[in-house]
Amino acid sequence: MGCTATKCCATTSPCGETLVFADKNYDFRIPALLYVKEWKTFLAFAEKRTSSNDADATKARGSLQWSPTEDLMKATIHGYRTMNPCPVFERISKRLFLFFICIKGQIPECKLKPGQTCLCYITSTDHGVTWSDITDLTSSVNFTNYQTFAVGPGHGIQLNSGTLLVPAYVKVGSGKSVKPHVVVLRSEDQHTWKASQPITVESLECQLAEVSDGEGRRQVYLNTRSTGAPVPRVEALSDDGGASFPLFPLKNRTLKETPHGCQGSVLGFPASDIPAGGGGSSETALLFSHPTAPTKGKDWDRLDLGVYLRKSLQDDDPWGKPHIIHKGASGYSDLTCCEEEGHFGCLMECSKVEMCKRLQIAFTEFDVKEILQIVNHSDVDRGEAV
Repeated sequence: MGCTATKCCATTSPCGETLVFADKNYDFRIPALLYVKEWKTFLAFAEKRTSSNDADATKARGSLQWSPTEDLMKATIHGYRTMNPCPVFERISKRLFLFFICIKGQIPECKLKPGQTCLCYITSTDHGVTWSDITDLTSSVNFTNYQTFAVGPGHGIQLNSGTLLVPAYVKVGSGKSVKPHVVVLRSEDQHTWKASQPITVESLECQLAEVSDGEGRRQVYLNTRSTGAPVPRVEALSDDGGASFPLFPLKNRTLKETPHGCQGSVLGFPASDIPAGGGGSSETALLFSHPTAPTKGKDWDRLDLGVYLRKSLQDDDPWGKPHIIHKGASGYSDLTCCEEEGHFGCLMECSKVEMCKRLQIAFTEFDVKEILQIVNHSDVDRGEAV
C-alpha cells in the first residue's frame, strides 16, 4: 500500500475544484490538508495505492499552483506500508510534524497483531522541502492490550496552551472481542507523546477542534466515526486538554453515518467570522464535512460530500443542513482555514463514476456565507426568524 503526501507553495489558490492527486495507474485515498499561515502554504497529503484496497498502499509522498507531487521516502520503513497521514504544525518552533503508521507487509488490518504496526513521524521546518529522519514512537506510547492502532487521518491541532494533539484510535482486546476506541496523542514539549484515556464507546477515525464558550473556558471537541449505521456520529468534549473525553450529551443528533461508516473532518474557527447575528453564544463555530447521501446497494455508498455548520456548542439545534461541495462519489475529506477569514479549503476523495474504478483527490474552496444561505433557508422553511 502506498501513501503520498504533497505540499503546495502558492500564497493564493484558484477557484473551483482542482485535482491534486490523480493518475490512471493508481488510486489515491486518505487525504490530509493543512494551511500554514506562517508559511502562506497549503500542504496536502494522501496515500498512493495500486488499488483502493487498504492493503495496497505503497509509500508516502509529499507537495496553489499546486507544486508537483513527490513521494516522501523519509516516511517509509523497509518491508512496511505507510498509511494515515496526519500533519500538525507547531507555531513556536515553526515545525511541521507528519504523523503516520507503518504496517508490516500486506497484512490486512483485521489480522494485525501487536508489534506489526509502528507509530511514526517526520518533521520539516522549510515548507516541506526537506524532512527529518523517521522517529518511531511505538514503544514510548503506551497502548495497552491493543491489536493495532492508527492515527487520524486528517490534521492534528495545537491548543492555545501549546499542547499538540493528534487524533488516533486503537483496537483493543483479542480474538473476536476486538473493539475500536478513539484515543488522542498528546505532547506538551514536542518530544514526549502520551495517549489519552480511550473513549468508552466503540469509535474509529476522529478529528479535533479547540472551542471556547465565550467566558474564557476552553475545551477540546471531538467528532468520530461510529461503528455502524443507522447511528449518529459520536461526539465528545474534554475539559482537561484532551487527556480524557466524557461523552457529550447532544439534544439533537443530526449527524448520521453512512451505511458502512466514513471518516469526517472537523474544523473550529472564530464565530466572529459569521455575519452579525449568526455567532450564537460561543467564540468558536465548527464545520464538519462528510458524505451526505448514503445509498444502500450501490458499489460506492459515499455520495455528495457536504459541509455542515454549527454556530455554537450551546445551540439546541446544533447542525444545519449541509452545503454540498462535491456531487457524486466522494469519501474521506479534510478541512482547513484559508488566509482570508471565513474562507475554507477541503481536500477530498472523489471519483467521476460511482463504481470508483480510480479514486482521485481534489481540492476545493468555499465560504461560510455559502453555508449560511443553506442554514437560513432551512430556518425559513421551519417558520423561524433569521
